[in-house]
Amino acid sequence: MNDIISEGALEARRAKYKPGTRVELVRMEDPYTTLKPGDRGTVDLVDDIGSVAITWDIGSTLGAAYRADEIRLLTKAEIIREQARKVADTGLSNMFATKAVFEIAVAMDFYELADFIFMDTKRYANLILTGELDDVE
Repeated sequence: MNDIISEGALEARRAKYKPGTRVELVRMEDPYTTLKPGDRGTVDLVDDIGSVAITWDIGSTLGAAYRADEIRLLTKAEIIREQARKVADTGLSNMFATKAVFEIAVAMDFYELADFIFMDTKRYANLILTGELDDVE
């Protein structure tokens, strides 16, 4: 198998995995890593050989190698749920105090959550009550 990435594939990979994008590990070929499927992280960059450099939430900075490892983009709904959990973990506000949660989300750079609260307070309340959130556009 030819592991050299074409220029077109590299550009497509960079367009898909932009810096700041949240991803989840599906599988990794590295037998020495402590990363496991389901671990999440934030994309730093895609290098010239197509590896995706990721800062993982567990503290690792191991990249996902082109063709050897598999990662997936988190959906917007997954990102909003993740951000809501992190805001709740701060203990700074009752999660139903939408104005306070909005301000905390902005302060934490959780713009997906802040936008969701602003645009759809009713669905936000349902998320807090049930933990459920259908896909968000």
